Amino acid sequence: MKALEISGITFSYDHPASEEKADLRECALKEFTLSVASGRISALLGPNGAGKTTLMRIITGQLRGYTGKVTIFGRKNMDRETLQLIGYAPQPISLFASLTAMENLRFFGTMADLPDKQLGVRSREMLETMGLADYAEKRVSSYSGGMLRRLNLAVALLHAPGLLLLDEPTAGVDPQSRHHIYETLKKLNAEGMTILLSTHIMEEAQRLCSQLTLLDKGSVVFAGDMADIDDLEKFFLEKTGHGLRDE
Repeated sequence: MKALEISGITFSYDHPASEEKADLRECALKEFTLSVASGRISALLGPNGAGKTTLMRIITGQLRGYTGKVTIFGRKNMDRETLQLIGYAPQPISLFASLTAMENLRFFGTMADLPDKQLGVRSREMLETMGLADYAEKRVSSYSGGMLRRLNLAVALLHAPGLLLLDEPTAGVDPQSRHHIYETLKKLNAEGMTILLSTHIMEEAQRLCSQLTLLDKGSVVFAGDMADIDDLEKFFLEKTGHGLRDE
């Protein structure tokens, strides 16, 4: 079974006023198709504005109004039960700075309907996994960039999802935190978790991922095995061009 199947997704933030103007709108995603095999780490790459974050927001149910289909572990109904199979660590740090790490985990765990006993156990496990056990009662406002990224990931993993979506999970972190995150992801994958990784760090994608989907301007420009690519940065530029993407 595929962990994730995206079929012909088209989405635009610019909703046309009439059907006659529909073909003039600028689509964030255009007939986008993606297949992620269970138990793999797959890379989702593209320049700024390519549609990567939009896609992740669609998969996690944050965006509606698209055409096409999203299937999660064979489930086509994007209800709460299906969405709980997904863990999502977005690029913006999604934590409450005035709360401690443990308080953040308890809040998000409650939102995920984890029972109190399970929530306590999972919170401690995730803090230990992410090397934050000694800082459990520290306010997040005192955390370094690397600690914030690791706690952001801990929140995404709290409910033990089968599919983990990561949007720039090591942005702005030191080499030690990056190494810790890499090792954690490899261990989770070895235990059976499927991971979809969006990153601008080519070495990161090539080091961790066995599959690659490359998109540009909302459309797939390559989908295949990472092992077939010798120089990922060169390949990336060949497929998406050398022009700057500042918007």
